[in-house]
Order: sequence, then C-alpha cells, then structure tokens
Amino acid sequence: MKSCLGATAILGTLMLTAVAPAQEWRMDATYTWATNLSRTSYAPDRENGALYDLTVAGAWHRQINADWLATTEIDATAEQVHPFPLLDNNSITGEVDLRRKFGLGPFAPTLTFSGKVGYVDYHDPDRSHDNFQLATTLGKRLTESWRVSATGTWNDERASAATYSIRNQRLAVETAWDIFEGCELSAGASRWWGQLTANANEDIFAQAEAGSLGPVVADYYRSVAHEHSNAYDTDWLAYRIDCRADFWWVGASYALNDNTSIPLRYESAYVVNRAQVSYRSEFWSLSVVHRF
Repeated sequence: MKSCLGATAILGTLMLTAVAPAQEWRMDATYTWATNLSRTSYAPDRENGALYDLTVAGAWHRQINADWLATTEIDATAEQVHPFPLLDNNSITGEVDLRRKFGLGPFAPTLTFSGKVGYVDYHDPDRSHDNFQLATTLGKRLTESWRVSATGTWNDERASAATYSIRNQRLAVETAWDIFEGCELSAGASRWWGQLTANANEDIFAQAEAGSLGPVVADYYRSVAHEHSNAYDTDWLAYRIDCRADFWWVGASYALNDNTSIPLRYESAYVVNRAQVSYRSEFWSLSVVHRF
C-alpha cells in the first residue's frame, strides 16, 4: 500500500499558504542525459538514459522582521525516463525556509534552515516513496559578482520495499560568479554518506555473492537488501548499498530576459560501497526556466 504521509504533510503546508496568492510562479523544463543511469558497477552492463522533467512551482514570501524571512514553496514535477518507462514518475513537494540575515546590505551573511516533505509516485510501485529532508545553508556574497555557500543536508526516503528505503547525509559547498548582467557561472562539490540504491544483472550479482570478487564482496552482497526489478531489463535486480559518494558539478546560466533563463549543468558522481565496489555516473542537463 502506498504511503500518504508526504501527501498529508504537503496538504497541511498548502492550507497554511492558501490565505494569500502565490507571490511567484515558476515553470521549468529540463532535459538530462545520464551515463550509467542504472548505477551499475559492471561496466558492460551500465545503462544510459534520457530524462525529461516538467516542474510547476509556486512560492510565498513573508518578512517576519528586519532579520528573518520565511518562504514556502510547493512544486509538482512530471518526469519521463527513456527508454525505461518503469522509472517514469510524478512528484509533489512542499518546502519551508527560514532565512536569518546577519547585518545590513548585500554583503551580510545569511543562515537558512529548510524543511521539505514530498511524495514520488513511480510507474514501478516498489520505488514510490515519501521523502523528508532537513538542510542548513550558510551563504555569503564576497563581492558584487561573487558569492559562496555551504550546505548540510539530511535525507530520508521511505518506500514500501526495503531496497528503496534509504537515508543519507550530505555536505556541499558551492560558488557562483556573475560574469556580466544575465550570465552566471557556478561550481560545487559534495560528499554523501549513507545509503543509495544500485542495480545489477542478476547473473553478475550471483557471481559476486558466490565469491568471484573475493570474500569481502561476497559477504557484503549476501547481507544487502535486494529484489528483482524489471526497470532496466527482465533479468535485473535492485539492491541497497551503504556507501560514500563524491559529487562535483559546473554550470552556466544565461538570462534571455527578466523572466526567462537557460541553465546548463554538468555533474559527475562517484559512489563507493562498503565493500569498495565503485559506481561512476555523469549527467548533462539543459533547462528553460520561466518566472511569471
């Protein structure tokens, strides 16, 4: 049975913000090409794919006092994953941010506390899950064109199947540089600790369990939660790993006008599970963002 905790929490957030119209509406359309979308360790079996996302979001802002700003955002996203239709999904997310500004002017540092709840409904029902997230971000504008930030995040995804129920934590740093008006470059890096879901051909997984990669890998693979999955092929399975992961990314954004921008982003992910088996993925994305 699908859980409705995320949907209930989002409904509560909607009720709190329904007394005022959204101060900002946004629509994003994003195309992403992913290498090793399947997060597979065995190179010949790695599956690439294209993701098509459409997001509609509304935001409400309230200035509590001179130092504190509250923001509530609700967004809904539809995603198609080609050529893997079982990964197609729809999601709804509610987020509340409290930002504290320390001082006056654009160079004053800020500290933001964020809470997020959501629900993701996959075509493959075992992957559907509630999502809960807490984050803290410290930001500072160093010059008129250069700013930096550091973020700590705790993430909890609760699915009906243990394989897709994961928790992880992340520390990230990011910097952005306004080259000229309407054009921005950005870069960042993060380290994850916790759990992720990986995928493998059942024969390869069975070989690892049997000891073909050594006793350490065999013992670990026998212990992880796993289940049959047709998401990538009929003879595949998904399994949950305890891991660390390093991400880094670079991006650029160009504003076509006051309301529309085109961000481009490249991201690299390198994941290593507890048995020292690694998974490398890359993501190229192009978006069109319009604010109404």
